[in-house]
Formats: sequence, C-alpha cells, structure tokens
Amino acid sequence: MNRLVRFVLIVYSTILAILSLLLLYALADDGIFADLLSPLSNIVTDPYKKYIYLAVLLLILISCIITVTYCLLNGRLSKTRIRQTEIGYVEIGVDAIESIALNSAKSAQVGIKAARARVSSAKNNSIRVYLSAVLYSNVEVPSTMGKVQERIKKDIERYTGITVESVSVKVSRVEPVVAKVER
Repeated sequence: MNRLVRFVLIVYSTILAILSLLLLYALADDGIFADLLSPLSNIVTDPYKKYIYLAVLLLILISCIITVTYCLLNGRLSKTRIRQTEIGYVEIGVDAIESIALNSAKSAQVGIKAARARVSSAKNNSIRVYLSAVLYSNVEVPSTMGKVQERIKKDIERYTGITVESVSVKVSRVEPVVAKVER
C-alpha cells in the first residue's frame, strides 16, 4: 500500500470517526442537534431504534479505528521475509536485514562513527533500505556514501536473495576526529 492510499484512508477514517462520535453525542443529548438533524429525533425517541443506531455508530467507530491502525502499521515491513526453497522455507527477519545493512556500512571503512538502518517493503517483493549515519569530519560525503549505498545493496542481495530497490543514506551529523592522548 503506497503512502497516498494510506494517507487517504487515514483522513477518511478520521473524518468518519469524528462524525460517529458527534452522532453518538447527539444520541446522549436530545436537543443539541435537533434543528440540524431532525430525522434523527425520531430515532432518538424510539428506544428500539436507539439501540440499532448505537450499534451501527459503534461499528463505524470501531472499523475506523481498525483502518487507521492498519494503515499506520502497514508502512513497516512485516517481521519476516519468507523465501520458499525445495525442501521448505526460510524466514529472514527484518532485524537480520537491518544488521546486514549496518555491518555493510561499518565494514566499508569510510568514516562512519555510528549508524541506524531501517527496512521497508517496496514493489515486486523487494525492499528499501534507509540508513542514518554519523560521520567523522574527514569524510568526503558524496563519494563515500555512494560506496556505502552500493555495498549495502550488494551485501543484502548476496546474503538474503532479496532484491533491494533503493538505499537512501541520510548523514545526520558530522563529528570531529579526536586524537586520543595516552598518559
């Protein structure tokens, strides 16, 4: 599910949730929406219709909450990537893929002090890798981060067999190289 679809579903569900909460409030207070929602006054006064109305509104509210939760959680890659083999299947955890990306970045020896990796799903059963890195100040950022991107892509594809659609690198900070003086 792409970002636009998730965004539209979240907005739609939020509007429906607010509307259902307002209508639930109208159920509790008979006079508040009497002029605007005169057809509802018949529902509010009849006890049998009132319970049906309450059940429908609660169902709408619950479905909105489930939809918003699904949209927010669907952006994250599922816990494992499953590869079918001749004799069974192999599950590769997201943490394992992120560890491969971190090890690749740090073993490239390009001046990365610290890094964090995140993996998300992409089209055609491939993945996207996001790396946030803290570099030392003696690093030529564009060329070295290009090498890191290539290395991460190559290592993940080699070790897991999963196609990497893109590797995005964000340099969040550059810190000076401090020489240690021993006494």
